[in-house]
Amino acid sequence: MTDKARPVSARPLQFAAGFALLWAFASQAAWAQDSEEFKRWAVSLNVTHVFVDEDAPDITLAGGPVPGSNVRIGNATSATVDIGYFFTPNIAADLFLGVPATAEIDGAGSLEPIGTLAKVNYGPVILSAQYHFNDLGKVHPYLGVGVGRIVFLNERDRALANFSIDDSWAPAAQVGVRYELDTAWMLNADVRYVPFSTHATGSLGGVPVRTSLDIDPILANVGVSYRFLGSIGRFLTEELNIKRESECWV
Repeated sequence: MTDKARPVSARPLQFAAGFALLWAFASQAAWAQDSEEFKRWAVSLNVTHVFVDEDAPDITLAGGPVPGSNVRIGNATSATVDIGYFFTPNIAADLFLGVPATAEIDGAGSLEPIGTLAKVNYGPVILSAQYHFNDLGKVHPYLGVGVGRIVFLNERDRALANFSIDDSWAPAAQVGVRYELDTAWMLNADVRYVPFSTHATGSLGGVPVRTSLDIDPILANVGVSYRFLGSIGRFLTEELNIKRESECWV
């Protein structure tokens, strides 16, 4: 059995960087509309439990189907963060990411005697649009829809050798609620549904194994949120102006 680490794909970082730039331009556009009371930014630190529902409907060994075969993937718990920007008091964009969790992929059905097939770390990067309801006093329910990239890292062989699993795009739906503790701090709880399909390959005793995987995870989050004033666009503009002024004096 061997452990191998796949090079980290640049796509999730590009995805997050593009979202940050979008935020910067949006916050710059909203600069003139800022009031002293309106806190546009919100950061949430969460504990997230992932409930996994999985199916591997077409496992093949040397190109032929394996009757009665399936896999089982355990649930996991991880730390995550939400970074949100409110365009209005009701409408926000949210970026969700966290510490990669560990999935143990076990054989099920006719593959159960083999035991653990492989291990892998995984994590979603989710960009969502949210609508917040603000007419219930200290309680703020919200809904979100978006798209996520499920990223797999650090694949480790167990019963399977040369195990590999593909990253995947996924739709994302969210329902949550925040409770105001004061003007800045809030408690947060939400549930996300992020269904996706992917493909995995490996070899068993030198014989190639392939399968598709249909995975329907539910992410249950509880945490604390902090809302604050600020503008990335304003910060970048001020930094650029300072740089230009310093260059003029050189």
